[in-house]
Amino acid sequence: MSESDNHESSVNPSPREASSAASRRVESNAARDPAIRLGIAAVMLIGMGLWCFHDRNKYEPPAAWDMKHINEASKYAFNHFGAFVFVPPGAALVLWMLVFLRRKLIADQDGIGYAGKEKIPWGSITKLDTSQAKSKGILQLHYGDGKVLKLDNWKLTNFRELISLVESKIPSDKM
Repeated sequence: MSESDNHESSVNPSPREASSAASRRVESNAARDPAIRLGIAAVMLIGMGLWCFHDRNKYEPPAAWDMKHINEASKYAFNHFGAFVFVPPGAALVLWMLVFLRRKLIADQDGIGYAGKEKIPWGSITKLDTSQAKSKGILQLHYGDGKVLKLDNWKLTNFRELISLVESKIPSDKM
């Protein structure tokens, strides 16, 4: 095979290569870094709430709720009500982290979308916004009536494969 044959085969893929590219499927799971940050914040909030719950009997109510007794009042309020203030947001962050970790973006020949949600057909995408691609690693797929699907390389795995599939499916006039 000559060098020109190699170049020609890479520009014009064989029918087998073209069909494999057309039937390609990319699954992008949630990246772990954002979930780890949510988990750290959740542990801090829940730990603070448990600490306040543990220390709630150490501080007596202030003699009076005025400015002269502000330190005693703040210690009492923080330790008695801190468990109710810190634990619910910490539990909400744990739930948010679990939902985030279960998300999976699937792109195939039919379209792109999160598993269990509406799949966006490739033909309904009106614009591919790449203005933040180099600086932040974010692509936005505009579709429907002003709807946007945001693809973020910090939140998704297999981002390069996903982007190559998206670029192969969207016509250049929509980019």
